[in-house]
Amino acid sequence: MSDEPADHGELGRLAEALGVQTCYRDTQGRRHDATAEALLAVLRSMGAPAEHPERLDELRRHVELSRVRPVEPVVVAREGQPLELQVCTPTVGGAARAVVRVDAPVGGPTHVELDLGEWPEVERRSADGRPYSVHHVRLDGVTPPVGYHRLSVELGGGLHPGTLVVAPARVPGPAATERTWGVFAALHAIPPDDGSGPDVGDLVRVGRWVEGLGGRVVATLPMLATYLSQPFDPSPYAPVSQRYWNELYLDVASTPELAASEAARALLDGPEAQRAIEEQRRSRRFDAADRYRALRPVLDALAATCASGPRSVRAPFDAWVAGHPDATRYARFRAATDRTGTGWHAWGLGPGRLPDVDLSGPEATTHLWAQWTMARQLAGAATQLEAADVRLYLDLPVGTNGDGYDTWSDHDLYGWGCGVGAPPDDFFAAGQSWGFPPVAPAAARAQGHQQLAGALHHHLSAAGVLRLDHVMGFHRLFWVPDGMDPSHGVYVRYPAEEMFAVLAVEAARRGARVVGEDLGTVPEEVRHEMDRYGLLGMYVSQFQLPAGPGQPLPLPDARQVASLDTHDTPTFAAWWRAEDIGLRRQLGFLDEDEEHRDRTQRAADRAHVEDALRSAGVLQGDADERAALGGLLEVLGASEASTVLVAADDLVLDTEPQNVPGTGADRPNWVRMLPCDLPELISDPEVDALLRRLQGSRLGAHARAEEEDR
Repeated sequence: MSDEPADHGELGRLAEALGVQTCYRDTQGRRHDATAEALLAVLRSMGAPAEHPERLDELRRHVELSRVRPVEPVVVAREGQPLELQVCTPTVGGAARAVVRVDAPVGGPTHVELDLGEWPEVERRSADGRPYSVHHVRLDGVTPPVGYHRLSVELGGGLHPGTLVVAPARVPGPAATERTWGVFAALHAIPPDDGSGPDVGDLVRVGRWVEGLGGRVVATLPMLATYLSQPFDPSPYAPVSQRYWNELYLDVASTPELAASEAARALLDGPEAQRAIEEQRRSRRFDAADRYRALRPVLDALAATCASGPRSVRAPFDAWVAGHPDATRYARFRAATDRTGTGWHAWGLGPGRLPDVDLSGPEATTHLWAQWTMARQLAGAATQLEAADVRLYLDLPVGTNGDGYDTWSDHDLYGWGCGVGAPPDDFFAAGQSWGFPPVAPAAARAQGHQQLAGALHHHLSAAGVLRLDHVMGFHRLFWVPDGMDPSHGVYVRYPAEEMFAVLAVEAARRGARVVGEDLGTVPEEVRHEMDRYGLLGMYVSQFQLPAGPGQPLPLPDARQVASLDTHDTPTFAAWWRAEDIGLRRQLGFLDEDEEHRDRTQRAADRAHVEDALRSAGVLQGDADERAALGGLLEVLGASEASTVLVAADDLVLDTEPQNVPGTGADRPNWVRMLPCDLPELISDPEVDALLRRLQGSRLGAHARAEEEDR
């Protein structure tokens, strides 16, 4: 492969001007050039006129006009700093004066009249053969508060709107000397022990257990709504919406409606519900569809009890519905999917329209009531945890189901004709396509990043720590045109400064910390912006191995959350036994020679880890799995990492992964449950010893940090 970039001529230059990269480098440093077909497909998905590589007049004009807007659709300002913006006007015959208006909720509107000739011209541009001047304006007396404000520029008789995002300099973060730990537990993986569940209440129970041992975090997988019947897609990373919770995890037993509903109690204690619970216990497999079949009639009965109750009972529910108008639209959409058994593309009606089916039944009420109740329960769980100085750590997926509510209700926001994926790497030589449409950057800017702000606000209503899946998506995403191999995808750039500003606003309002999933090949600019805004990064032991014999373990720093593994990697015990290599061979991801190569490398890696643990004085004698696990937790605990997370799966030495990337229905993911229920996990003396060892090393790390800070 030549290292000289392909010359796409004007097509390449226009694509780059719209944020489409014409080439990228893979994990081996090899350059991959986009084909003209891929560039055109991505540009069309972005809403640009791009039909043929030789007919570019419309595309050229589209690019030119995008660069001569009087004011950008989003302007970012810093808290307490004067407002600065760029105003673009025709150089010849353009307006000499402009009026900038900022509508802020505090202090009311601000009007500033400008003579553009008094402000420096920083750039010349052109469109349709006409020259334009870009003036940099600084308004020293305009310092709106943190938040989102309407911004407009009156120029040449026209009013040009935008969104002003005033952001704090950084998101809230841990103290420099903080050294905490927590437990990661996927809710679906916690076997039921009380005739119900898994549910929100389990998060509180895990949190209380962790707090009793000195921990300060309880983490879990995304808790967003997924399709649980027909259509069916239970993956937590393919949510129906990024703004609504998963009713599957509603804590039915704690609802006040249960006491008032004989029908719900009968269903909850009935044979169908109990059969589903017993089947989970027996198989140690979480069958989301089976569980939902048993749970849904209970939810219907509880929602009906609320809706038909006396005014004093309905009033809080009615008030919530009145204050969340979009929730009614969501509920009607979900009622339509319940009735039709399909996602919205199968309706043949286009986005934003509902099929001609009877939506007057109980389904919409159930979805509304479930969202109200989940919002209360998660907020209540967060409050209980915070009272014990424990933070709830939630996860925001990078995308949303292409057949879900978000894409139906805000269709124009997405780049239809492409899917988000990943380029070829060491694990997936052909690349990956994840099956959901990307948000189109220009469309997101046009609406002031409302979708991102809404998703963040939703999660931060409960989360004290928020993990951003694939934080590189704030800078660029890999778009794969429909019908093309993932290896032909291209990167599309995103307005990182604007997106980080929105993140900072939402995190500051909640006082929440933010963790960016920055694993793998991540451009340096991503981590630079993470540091600038105060985001924490991730450290995963499986990716941080000793460089060779006699070498120490690389250690996390104070700006990282450390763990042994993730939901997308082998568990610790599986990695130690190399069971993941056998699984990848079984799934066809490796041939015989590659399996032999990987097993040889794994044996060497494990030996290097053992040597490093012995050198650190945390491992004596034979290195069985539990001893090695304890040694690694002690090393991580003694490090500078602000937080160490240990998965419940690893505490019990489970070997089956929650998810194997690159697999679908042929290998069910998100179904494995722990081999013990929660009371058994909490009372297990070996688990207790591991966590107390971790707590001891964290206390030592904290003491050292305080000593160094004096």
